[in-house]
Amino acid sequence: MTTERIQRRIEQLLDQADEAINALDWEIVNARAQAVLAFDPDNQDAQGYLDAAERATGGSSGHQPEPTQLDDSPQTPNSFSDGRYQVKRFLGEGGKKMVYLAQDKLLDRDVAFALIKTDGLDQVSRNRISREARAMG
Repeated sequence: MTTERIQRRIEQLLDQADEAINALDWEIVNARAQAVLAFDPDNQDAQGYLDAAERATGGSSGHQPEPTQLDDSPQTPNSFSDGRYQVKRFLGEGGKKMVYLAQDKLLDRDVAFALIKTDGLDQVSRNRISREARAMG
């Protein structure tokens, strides 16, 4: 069973991976995801981040990505925020987020756009996510 201390560390590492995704720093994403997997080998968020980092850098850690391509899936949106972010491709999915590579039309740059899954979250969790989003913004 994971202790509270280790779970807090895992959350910190995942938060750092989120920040690295925003900066498109895939080496940091890879490193943080591997650190989480060292604590929790079954962590779906970390595995999703690791897979995304490997796709973004063309690297491989021996883990084979799913054969299904989600880019053409009807679930993949074309844009977010009234067209500001034009989706280029799906990068990965974890237990809490779906991450897309998108073009920010306002700033003319590529960004990683994390779509947070809110299904089943209580109000405390929703408030925490809102605080994190404001802090990252």
